[in-house]
Formats: sequence, C-alpha cells, structure tokens
Amino acid sequence: GDDLGPAVTSVAGRWLFQIDDNARKLTTEKADKFHSIVAKLLWVSQRGRPDICVPVSFLCTRVQHPDVEDWKKLRRMLKFIQQTIDDERIIGADKLDEMETFVDSSHAVHPDMRGHTGGLVSLGTGILAPKCSKQKMNSRSTNETEVIGNSEFLPYNIWYDHFIEAQGTKLKKNIWHQDNEGAEKMAKNGRLSCGSNSRHINIKFFWITDRVQQGKITIKHCPTDKMLADYFTKPLQGKKFHLFRRIIMGWDHISTLWASDTTESTSLSSSKERVENNVKANTEKNMSEAKKISWVDVVKNSTQSADTEVVANNRTKNRELVASR
Repeated sequence: GDDLGPAVTSVAGRWLFQIDDNARKLTTEKADKFHSIVAKLLWVSQRGRPDICVPVSFLCTRVQHPDVEDWKKLRRMLKFIQQTIDDERIIGADKLDEMETFVDSSHAVHPDMRGHTGGLVSLGTGILAPKCSKQKMNSRSTNETEVIGNSEFLPYNIWYDHFIEAQGTKLKKNIWHQDNEGAEKMAKNGRLSCGSNSRHINIKFFWITDRVQQGKITIKHCPTDKMLADYFTKPLQGKKFHLFRRIIMGWDHISTLWASDTTESTSLSSSKERVENNVKANTEKNMSEAKKISWVDVVKNSTQSADTEVVANNRTKNRELVASR
C-alpha cells in the first residue's frame, strides 16, 4: 500500500550492486515481507518477465539481511513493473534447426569481488533460459570470469540441443556468441590458449572445447555493443536498455540486434577518441617544446635576466643621484 514514488526509466539504477555496510537493517516483519516479495518476483522473472532478472537476482542475495537500501531497490523495481504491468512476453522460432546462444560475464562487480554471469538462448523471436546469477567463485581476470560464465551456461545450451533433437529435428547451426577474444580462444583451443596468467584455471571450465571440437557448437565473435547477454550482467540504462529489452521480451526480432543503430555507443567512442587525441596532441606539443629548451638556453636566459636586472638597478641609482643634486 506504500507509494512507490516517481516514474522510473529502467528496472534498476546504476548503483544496484553497491552495498552500504552502515545502512540500517530492516525490522523482522519488514524483512520477511521483503523475502516474500523477492521470492515471488523470482518466479515471475523466469516465466513472463525476464526483463527484471538483474535486480531480482541481486536482491535474492540480500534476503538474509536486507537493509533500507535494498528496500529502495525493491521499490524501484516494483514501480517499473507497475508502469509496465500489461507488457507481454513473446517467444517464437524461425527454424528449429538453428539456435543462438549469448553469454557474457561482468568481472568483480559484487562487493566480495565475484563476477556475474548472464546468458540466454534464442530461436529468432524472444529468448529462452534467461540466466542472471552471481558466480560461485572468485576469478583473477576478466578472461577467467568469461570462461567460468561459459562453463556455467553450457548445460542450458546442451539441454536445448537434446530437447530439439528429441522433437525430431537435429540442429544444423548452434552458434555461441562471445565478445571476449581471450575467452573465445580459450573456448576453441582449451588450455592450449592459456598463458602464464591463466594456466591455473581448472580443466573443468574448458569442457566447452569438447563441444567445439565435436562440431556441436560454433564460436562466433560478437561486438560488445551487440552482446545481448550484457542485459543480464549489469543494470543497463538509456537506449541500450530499451533496445535489448524489446528483443528479450520478443517484441523485436533477434535480427534487429545486428541492424540496430549504435549512435550512442559510437558517439561515446568518438568523444573518448577526441579526448585521447587532444591529450596526445597536447602531450606531444609539450614534449616538443620541452625538447627545444637546452641547458645552454637556460644559462643564456639566466644571464640575460641577470644583465637586465643590473641595467635596471644602474638606471635606478642614476635617477636617485640626479634627484639628490
């Protein structure tokens, strides 16, 4: 019965994964209510509203000791659901013998420095098996986080492969989209692509390599701004949030992802490039000017300054002498 506050433009704020250790804990009664609502939304997110998976996944990790900040995050999500209460999820298939899988991971985004895995399967319209979960172990690098994410989501891909085959159709295309080149090489080559900083990764995380070598999965590089699974790894905002949400809910075909306008990301990249170029130009200019000044010039300038000071002092003395006469 509480007022959920003003309208919101996304399901979660950028600060979703941030935790304030000094925040006041909820009362037992309110904490039980928090737990109950989150549990119900977990069911909803896996059935009809995959677009709310990110905040639900995070809040599931907070049900034991929720605080007032967690309550605010829950209220924001409920406000978004209230605004979009009539939204429907659509699932469709272009061909039963073609399947696309998107998997992405965010490195050390949780307070305990663990990563977050996001993944989904699509047959053309809408998505299946939305996964949005905190990783069960810490990793030392982004590559390792991505490899762990691949290992965590692979069972979903295998299950749908077997399910479709059980319906009498054998997959001809099973594409696995990956936006991290290091993880992509590891998935294709296993430990052969491991350097000195990644050889510690357990062999079990390379079982995707067996699927690749058997020809059951094709690894395909996906640009970061087209990685649909990114929706399930962090609270996106703005244009990217709305574009990915429409595809995830099945309102736009998966092909929209490749034809979509990336003006926002391009603009950001261009701005960053301009800043970097300006910094580089200024640095080169300063270095160039610094190179023009030698010790001879410094001594010469010091001598000239000293001579100028002597001349000025002599003129002052002459004026004082004339004035005294």
